[in-house]
Formats: sequence, structure tokens, C-alpha cells
Amino acid sequence: MVAISAACALGAVAAEPGKAVEGRALREMFAEREFGDGVHFAYRFRADGSFSGTEMAKDVRGTWRLSGREICWTWTRPRSAEECYIARQSGAEISLFRNGSEQWYGTLKPIRNQSPGGGK
Repeated sequence: MVAISAACALGAVAAEPGKAVEGRALREMFAEREFGDGVHFAYRFRADGSFSGTEMAKDVRGTWRLSGREICWTWTRPRSAEECYIARQSGAEISLFRNGSEQWYGTLKPIRNQSPGGGK
């Protein structure tokens, strides 16, 4: 019975995706990058601490910062309280965890600057 419990516990730890990213590496991972899943959301994190993007075809924006080993964001459109997440990376895939549960899953890519005419 103890062996089965230990095996289950080890399986739960092994199933947690990727490696936690924190500190300077976390800032460098998100600054001037777009985090999205290709369908439901895409957030552009600027180095100045602002973010903007879309979620389910609606415009969103707010601010982001690091707090210890977490990335935190506060929505200004629509308004909401600050939310903080632990970021885990596995290759190009990023998972954001809150209270031990995965809340967001996607990839990061460099932000493409738009020309004055609105093209890419």
C-alpha cells in the first residue's frame, strides 16, 4: 500500500510540465513577447510593464510585473484584481500555474512591430 501511494505521488510530480522559470529569466521570457494559444487568447507583454491583446475576440489590456518567482498581471480592460502565476517552460510550451493548478497554456513568440500604415 505504501509503495502504491509513493508511486502515485512520484507520478504526480513527474507529470508537472516543464521547469519553473523565475527572476531575470522570467522577465526575459515575457518582455516583448506574445503569449497565446493560437485560438482563444494572445497577450503582448511589453518591456515597460504593460500588456494588451485579445481574449475570445475581445480587447484586453493591463499591467504586468514580477513578484518573487511569479508573473503577476492586473487587467485594466476589463477591470479585475491582480492575478499571479508560476511559469513553467517545456521547450516552446509555457504553462502558468495558480494555487497548484494549471490556468493558462500556450507558447511565446517575439512581438512583430507594426509599420505606421498598420501592416506587419
